[in-house]
Amino acid sequence: MNEMNEEISVTCRINGEDVALHGDPAGSTVSVLRARGLFGVRETCGLGVCGTCTVLLNGEPVSSCILPMYALDGGTIRTVEGAASGDTLSALQQQFIESQAFQCSFCTPGFLASAQALLDQTEGELTREQVESGLQGHLCRCGSYEAISEAVRICSRNRGCAADASTGCPAS
Repeated sequence: MNEMNEEISVTCRINGEDVALHGDPAGSTVSVLRARGLFGVRETCGLGVCGTCTVLLNGEPVSSCILPMYALDGGTIRTVEGAASGDTLSALQQQFIESQAFQCSFCTPGFLASAQALLDQTEGELTREQVESGLQGHLCRCGSYEAISEAVRICSRNRGCAADASTGCPAS
């Protein structure tokens, strides 16, 4: 709780659901999301430097460990749990599996959030350098960087293939 023991209420949209949150305005977003059962959001450093806690706020990757709850008011948050459509994984999630782009998977949700933002904000096939720049600030203790980069590049190359199967997109 903050010094004055004040609580606030904020409304936002989390993974497609309108919610009202109550609590310490300076409380961390990662704590709020985990309290809601969104355990794909993980905290490692608590300083916003490792990327593990990354979620999308209004389509932009943010470190939820340093984002105060009050900043969520009126926003749209997407976590790794909101990337899938029912039981169907997103193209990026599926490509991470096919490319074996993880080992322990602790950092994977943060990488997925930033990679999805990168794909959403760009067009065409991405280069290794563009992917590395877009995923800057993410740490993987297992060293899966090459597989992660490859998964994102494959997704960038295959954009639109699901929407138009007649394009003859290359297999992943």
